Amino acid sequence: MFDIPMNTKGALDLNSIMSMNAPAGGAPSNGMNQSAPQNVQNGFSNMAQPAQNFNQPAQNFNQPAQNFNQPAQNFNQPAQNFNQSAQNFNQPAQSFNQSAQPAAAAPAPRQRPAGNGVHLKKGQKFNLSQVNPNLSEIQVCLGWDILNQACDLDASAFMLGADNKVVGDDWFVFYGQPTSPDGSITHMGDSTNGAGAGDDEIININLNKIDQRVQKIAFVVTINEALEKNLNFSMVSNAYVRVVDKSTGGEIAKFMLSEYFATVTSMVIGEVYNKGGQWRFNPVGNGFAEDLAGLCGVYGVNVAD
Repeated sequence: MFDIPMNTKGALDLNSIMSMNAPAGGAPSNGMNQSAPQNVQNGFSNMAQPAQNFNQPAQNFNQPAQNFNQPAQNFNQPAQNFNQSAQNFNQPAQSFNQSAQPAAAAPAPRQRPAGNGVHLKKGQKFNLSQVNPNLSEIQVCLGWDILNQACDLDASAFMLGADNKVVGDDWFVFYGQPTSPDGSITHMGDSTNGAGAGDDEIININLNKIDQRVQKIAFVVTINEALEKNLNFSMVSNAYVRVVDKSTGGEIAKFMLSEYFATVTSMVIGEVYNKGGQWRFNPVGNGFAEDLAGLCGVYGVNVAD
C-alpha cells in the first residue's frame, strides 16, 4: 500500500483565518458579510472535495498493482508445465533401466546329466577303484555356463611324468591334437559356444593303455584368446568336472568349481593320477593368468614359434 502525503499546512492556515475573523463569543462582527463564514465554510468544503478526488487516483493506482500480480500467476503456469516436462524426462530413464535389467541377469543353468557320484571339495582326493575294482575306461566330462558370449572355453589334457612335466611334446591332447601317442586318450570334440544340454566337452581315457611313464593327467580349461580379448573366469559360471565309468555310464565323482576370478584366464580343474597301481582323482581348481600356450610352458611343452 502506498502512503500519499497530505498538505496539512493549507488546512492550518484556513483555520487561523477563521479564528481571527470571528468575534468573541462566536458572533460575527458588524463589518463582515454575514455570508462570509458560510462562504468560507463552503470554500473549505470545496477545498476538501479535491482531497477526496485526490484519494481516488490512489485507489486506481492500486488497481494496476492487482493487475501486476496477475501476470505473476501466469508466470507460474509455465513453471508447472516445466515440471511436467521434467516428469516426462524421467520416463525414458525408467524405460532405460527396465531394458538394462535383462542384460545384467545371469543365464539359468543348462540341463546337465543327472548323476549320483560323490561330490568332492577342492583338494579332496578320491580313489576311483573304490567304486569299481575292475575299472578300465573312464570319461572326464566338463561343463560350464558363460556370462559373456565372447568366451570360448576349451578342455585339454597334459600327460605328465614323475617330474610333473609332459613325457614328450606330443603328449598333450586338445582340440588340435585329439589323440595321445599311445592311443589311451581321445578328445571327443570342441564346444565353441557351450550351447545345448549335457556336458560341453568329454575326454575318453583307457586306463589300461596309458604309457607307464605317465603318472598323472592334468585336465585344464582355458578361454580361447583370453589375453587378446580381455576375457577371464569372472565371465564363467557353474563350471564342473565329473568322472564317469564308461562301461556303465554311472557317475563316479563330481567337482563343482566355486571360485571365479577376474585375474584367471586358465583353470587346472582336476587331475587323475596313479598311486600304488590305483588311479585316483584330485579336484584341483587352481587358476592361472595364462592362455593355453602359457600352460604349455608350465608343463614343459615346447611350443614352436
